Amino acid sequence: MRLPEALSRRVIGIAKRPMVAAMDDSAHTVLDRPVRTGGFDELAGHHHCLLVTYKRDGSAVPAPVWFARDGERLYVWTEVNAYKAKRLRRDPRALIAPCTVTGKPLGDPVAATGRVLADEAERVRAARTIRSQWTLGQRLFERLSRPLTEVHYLELVPA
Repeated sequence: MRLPEALSRRVIGIAKRPMVAAMDDSAHTVLDRPVRTGGFDELAGHHHCLLVTYKRDGSAVPAPVWFARDGERLYVWTEVNAYKAKRLRRDPRALIAPCTVTGKPLGDPVAATGRVLADEAERVRAARTIRSQWTLGQRLFERLSRPLTEVHYLELVPA
């Protein structure tokens, strides 16, 4: 059973408040680091990465996210109404950097290109990849939040 969209947004918003409050102010410092090109090897051993997407005015918005890696592809899931998906649709440029759960960068960012997966086969592949790599805590979070809202799957590849 899915909740009505307005109620779903309210529940998710209440649940996110502690996470947003805990987000490290140093997340924006990733923009001061040199941008690398190449692969995502620096993410090995990490569960969180800083996903930087760009607003219409060109300003960068970093957000810590859980990810799963499949070769040179990263997959992320995010709720349908999340702005990071909307920003990637408009501008596929992104930066990826390993980070703490609160968004403190742990390495230099890698230039990437992102897109929202629309094809059902691609969405299934992304979902399987994500579930196969997530910890028990991540799986529990998914089970609790998924009945509340639909999700987008994002794919990121090195630029």
